[in-house]
Amino acid sequence: MQDDETPDPVLVAKNLRLETGHGVVFDGVTTEVPRGAVVAVTGKAGVGKSALLLALTGRMRGVTGELSVDGNDALRHPGRVRKITSVARIDDLVEPEDSLSLEDCITERTLADAASARSRMANYLHTSTLLGLDVPLTTLYGDLSPADQVRAAISLATIRPAPLIVLDDIDRETTTLEQGDLWEGLLRLSDEGVSIIASTSERTAIPLSVLSIEMDTPHAR
Repeated sequence: MQDDETPDPVLVAKNLRLETGHGVVFDGVTTEVPRGAVVAVTGKAGVGKSALLLALTGRMRGVTGELSVDGNDALRHPGRVRKITSVARIDDLVEPEDSLSLEDCITERTLADAASARSRMANYLHTSTLLGLDVPLTTLYGDLSPADQVRAAISLATIRPAPLIVLDDIDRETTTLEQGDLWEGLLRLSDEGVSIIASTSERTAIPLSVLSIEMDTPHAR
């Protein structure tokens, strides 16, 4: 029996499956994400990591199984889940534009998420400080290093507070040392009660305190 003082998990998934006309994308995904946890979705390219992140935030159609996010049935009510989750970066689908300054990215994200204009800058700066991002707001997103792009994307994703944030490809063009620093930054953010799920193909940089969802078998497309 669960201790009364133990908070309910932010996410519970049972036997999640996604199949398209091209084949099975992922199957049998079962996991439980505690509040204030950092989770790595690991596996090679083609195992469905990006699609799983979209599914876990109510942004992927055709998913079967059971999925609860912050007490909401994500398969029956995906719109509710989209409103309470935040996507920092997903493949080429969700990412700040290279040609925009960070200040412009903040404005764009505020509008896209219907976030509070009053608190947007404070929320962004708080997270960017936790993650170690120290660049002028006039800097273009495309001019940031790959590691700082991760930090900026996560910071933008917290402009509207959310209990769950997802990030694709934390290892994109980053060294294992940089990845280690990024994971540690996510752990600092999770200390404030936020859960973060990030995908990677590089397991060696993941700290022991980070939980894991293994996706090892590529499926036919």
